[in-house]
Amino acid sequence: MTETKPNLLPIIAGAAVVVAGGIGAYFFFNKASVPPTGVAGTGTLTIVPQKSLMAMSISTDGSALTQLEQFLSPETKKTYDKAIAQFKNSLASGDFDYEKDVKPWIGKNVTIAFLPSTKTANLLPSQSQDSIQNRIQNRYVPMNNTGSIQFVQNKDTPEKGAEKGAEKTAPAPQTIPNLLLVIEVKDKVSAEKFLTEKIKTKAGGSEKPSEYKGIKITQYGEASKTVSTAMVGDYLIITPQEQSTQKAIDTFKGEASLASSMSADDLKLKNPVAQVYIPNFGESIVELAALNPNAETIPPESLAQLKKVKAMNMGFGIDDAGLRFKVSGKFDPATITALKNSPNKIMGMLPSQSFSVITGFNLKNSWEEFVKSADKTPEIKKGIDDARSQLKSSPLAIDLDKDIFGWMDGEFAIATVSSKPEGVLAQTQGLAPVLMFQTSNRAGAESLLKKFDDFAAKNGAKVAQKDVSGVAVTEWSASGPGPGAIMSHGWNQKDTFFFTFSPIVSLFVPKPAITLDADPAFKAIVSTLPTNNVGYFYIDVDKTWSIYQTILPPAEKEKIPADIKAWIESVRGLAVTAAYPNQETAEVEAILALKKGGK
Repeated sequence: MTETKPNLLPIIAGAAVVVAGGIGAYFFFNKASVPPTGVAGTGTLTIVPQKSLMAMSISTDGSALTQLEQFLSPETKKTYDKAIAQFKNSLASGDFDYEKDVKPWIGKNVTIAFLPSTKTANLLPSQSQDSIQNRIQNRYVPMNNTGSIQFVQNKDTPEKGAEKGAEKTAPAPQTIPNLLLVIEVKDKVSAEKFLTEKIKTKAGGSEKPSEYKGIKITQYGEASKTVSTAMVGDYLIITPQEQSTQKAIDTFKGEASLASSMSADDLKLKNPVAQVYIPNFGESIVELAALNPNAETIPPESLAQLKKVKAMNMGFGIDDAGLRFKVSGKFDPATITALKNSPNKIMGMLPSQSFSVITGFNLKNSWEEFVKSADKTPEIKKGIDDARSQLKSSPLAIDLDKDIFGWMDGEFAIATVSSKPEGVLAQTQGLAPVLMFQTSNRAGAESLLKKFDDFAAKNGAKVAQKDVSGVAVTEWSASGPGPGAIMSHGWNQKDTFFFTFSPIVSLFVPKPAITLDADPAFKAIVSTLPTNNVGYFYIDVDKTWSIYQTILPPAEKEKIPADIKAWIESVRGLAVTAAYPNQETAEVEAILALKKGGK
């Protein structure tokens, strides 16, 4: 019986990836999935060809992750240390031991890149290359209006040539990912020892040396179960095929690298831990999708949307505020030209008792753009038409486009406020939602509010006006004895109306005693984000957890594991924003703010 040779690339890939001090993970390229994302490593990127599909870089020197220690409490440090110890133990497999075999020679970063495919693996000899090509083309990557991508398989559509009730065919062959690993090396002697003692041994002693442009290339293994390695400067190159190794050497010798493109889209992360860059986004996603054997043909409308995305860059790092995440995308200018940043004035109308909030700008424009793009997607268009029909035929007879979105051309805010559990708030533990909308079309907004008032009155509610510090407020109350006024709405500014539970109106009408944007916790977290943006998502985790603790029954509190509680209590808050710095760039930034010492 012929001995099955081991697949060597996963061994080296694992050695490269898992060294990220707890953020890496094993992966193997024969799986139809995308490997873990990685970190900014300018040095290793100089070896990656510019025409790569995707590059993932991971910090391996540990300095970035050590920044996390400033936020650890004694309780969280115990669980953190335990997790790191377990992770390191998991690396001590039969293939290699990280502490002994890898740590002595690896440098500050490792980059994992996907190059354009050059060959297809015929894992099933009986399958023809035509069949393989059909499988590669039979991919489907639906992309919705928000830009999200889903890899799905249409389970209702049988395989080509399959008969109902026929016996299932063997799995189709897969395209081999043209993987390139570039590892910074600080000790070449130890690195060579690793290759000789671990990789060559695993290959059964099989080794084939060659030379390309004065650089030695070593191929380990046989047939399709091989890896090709080369040392260029202070970097170790590892690929599944010699041709890719030669391409990386060409890049080292001066051909265009991904480093220049990456630096042009610098995320400016302090202490970056991981980063992934996808140039030529539309084309790259199509080819990467072909690695998924369960995906189907990409519809023309999805391809058109993909082509509007030129490049995508994302990563995270650890700074003095906590964990920071950034995404930067380059788009066809026509795609985002209509999107504008927000004045961000509405935050000054919300009370400091708000512990979660979403703000934004010009929902009218966003809705119109969404409807326009939905014309190319029948399923979404039908959903919009159904919503229009149902609202129009409802007792309120609402025109979705005119009565709701037609006047929403200013800022908006949706917040959750914590107050005393009085009146109707006795049933909500003192919690109340607040909706605020600015508009240049006050008549349009008042028309919708009148429909709501008339509907409430027809259904037994008492609708009356009340003066609150000079502001006319409309209240809805239940008939007969009860908690008093339930819902209220009014115009706290000439161009801004609110809708909320009645007991909290005095917290912000005519204006708050302390506004949300003046709240110390809010300022400390949000001030680390770009101020010129489309709006915010913000949650005060500290306050939210405190409220949750008061609501939760004692028996349920006891079920919360001590380590989970300690980690939650080490978080101050979460804030996210998006911005359009120019006509072709969209950015998203998030900060998970942590407490120093976890307290």
